[in-house]
Amino acid sequence: MAQDNHYAADTLSEVNSSELNEAPSNIIVALGCEEAALPSPIDININNAERIELPALSWDNYEKTSLKFKLINTGETVIIRARWAEGEHPSIRGGPLEGTYLFSQIHFHWGNSAVDGSEHTIDGASLPLEMHVVHFSTKFKDRKEAVKHVGGILVIVYFYNLKSDPNKYIAPVISNLKQITFPDAVIKITPFPILNLFHTFSSEYFTYWGSTKTVDSSHPVLWMISRTQECMDFHQLTQFRCLLDQQMRVIRREPKQVASQEGRHLFHVNPLTHYTNSTLSVLPHSKYINDRWVVDRMDIDIGAPGGCKELIEVIHREMRERNLQLDG
Repeated sequence: MAQDNHYAADTLSEVNSSELNEAPSNIIVALGCEEAALPSPIDININNAERIELPALSWDNYEKTSLKFKLINTGETVIIRARWAEGEHPSIRGGPLEGTYLFSQIHFHWGNSAVDGSEHTIDGASLPLEMHVVHFSTKFKDRKEAVKHVGGILVIVYFYNLKSDPNKYIAPVISNLKQITFPDAVIKITPFPILNLFHTFSSEYFTYWGSTKTVDSSHPVLWMISRTQECMDFHQLTQFRCLLDQQMRVIRREPKQVASQEGRHLFHVNPLTHYTNSTLSVLPHSKYINDRWVVDRMDIDIGAPGGCKELIEVIHREMRERNLQLDG
């Protein structure tokens, strides 16, 4: 294995220096054969990421409103599924992708408190909520077939941080969670563009190969992780913690063991600056330009060494204090 990892590193270095402009996405595709069996999630740290330039991503039809839109409580998470008119199904191509990937579903990962929600960690710390936008390759007839193959599944990750005001874009989901309190409950809601829940990007993201496990199998996944965060307020976050599992207990999500990055590549794709210390951007997406974030009140030099970690620690401390106030 050590020899294989050394070979992968040497190959990457060689392509970076001589062939990167010809077929950079082929680097990612080739690494999948060796690295897609490695477990996920991992800790994302920009200092451990290799910079790479890839073609732009092409996002198609994410702004289209679906014909049907439903929320499902599986007893483990909340899933969003939708159906579009013919020719309007959202899809993505370009970047590290080989071919086109169709949107499949969205689901969420939250914790038992505001400080342990995300599956991936950032600089060793968890964030309040992690959203997975799942896609499957058009090489396969459906997602069930695609999960069996390397390159079959793409998961785009968005971290949700806390801000002072509620997020109006995710409000239609949050306000209907009480309708799916019980496991296996399903509700159809008024359709809206799924792009309201996240944002498109072609630069400043991370990508790596890994896998997810079920009880009896492991499925390879190509992960793409946005550096720009989405957001919600504390009350919106707590609504996820009212959902019940199959034993009619509040869904409790034990943090997953973060896997080692050893033997795999984490890429920082199309960085806009030559150097940054911040793993995630603390600047809100432009759609939140008129909203206040919790971080607006914090006097932190995010560009300084350790600035991102300090930011996360301050947010965690503030959330713990708020939880104590509510409990009191």
